[in-house]
Amino acid sequence: MELKKSMSQKLRMDGRDYSRPGWYFVTLGADYHRHLFGAVEGCEMRPNVLGQLVERCWAEIPQHYGHIVLGAWQVMPNHFHGLVRIVRAGGKGLGEVMNVFKGAVTREWRRRGTNAVAVHSVGSRYSEKEPAPAAVWAPNYYDVICFDADELGVREKYIRANPRRWALRDVPQGMIRQSRYKGNTELLQRPGRRWALRVSRRASETDIVALQNKLAAFDGLVCSTFFSAGERVCLKALQAGKAGIIWVLPMAMPETIATGWTDAFVESRALWLSAFADELHEATRASCEQANHWVERFCEPPIGEGKCHDEA
Repeated sequence: MELKKSMSQKLRMDGRDYSRPGWYFVTLGADYHRHLFGAVEGCEMRPNVLGQLVERCWAEIPQHYGHIVLGAWQVMPNHFHGLVRIVRAGGKGLGEVMNVFKGAVTREWRRRGTNAVAVHSVGSRYSEKEPAPAAVWAPNYYDVICFDADELGVREKYIRANPRRWALRDVPQGMIRQSRYKGNTELLQRPGRRWALRVSRRASETDIVALQNKLAAFDGLVCSTFFSAGERVCLKALQAGKAGIIWVLPMAMPETIATGWTDAFVESRALWLSAFADELHEATRASCEQANHWVERFCEPPIGEGKCHDEA
């Protein structure tokens, strides 16, 4: 009869010796996924007292284990990510190191007295007037083995971008007329200059650079499909600038928001619009023409005003 695997066995790779040298990407969750470690404000994580304790105990791991080197790490409101490298065999395995780390945080937190140090963060049901929970961690942990430099680079980038991804979780979304949207719909009524951005595929590099410089200083509203290569290059200047950005998608609305859009969404100067069916995952010639028509209509200025339209 086959014995049922424990949770730790299910989470670990079969046959893997977790004391072997290599890089490991680990994720540890807070007790019941509660926001115990702080809050993300804007695009930055602000750890509270407990979050700072987690960071300190993690940073001290190499002091206790000479065969351990730490890579990037990030405490988040309800979880923690870190890269751990075992540099030589013969020492304690990853599981024991993680268990000791989690135990150290919990013991120190309880030693300080949770009634005296309350957890307070956005999204947590605990306020400064209530005692913080004695339990800190969810059971066990998750790991991914980084077998090569490419995998390691992907995981490091993921860790460093985590606060920016978190900031995108509360972006408004829904339906407006016949279009799905994500972002600030008030941009549709925003007064001031509007720029219907279209960049020809024949545009030279010099033309595009000049256009980028104009867009970087533009403080009105730019609307585009951002489909051509030149438009996508210009988009980067807009994302780093101060203009409002309306992306009229020539395809279905994406489920996730790329981190390059984070600042624009957090600053409420971005809006995505798509009137196409969820099945249209890629743009077609017809959908691009339709989306460009919507861009032109949206940017038509009132009578007597000049049109801010640019096509290189």
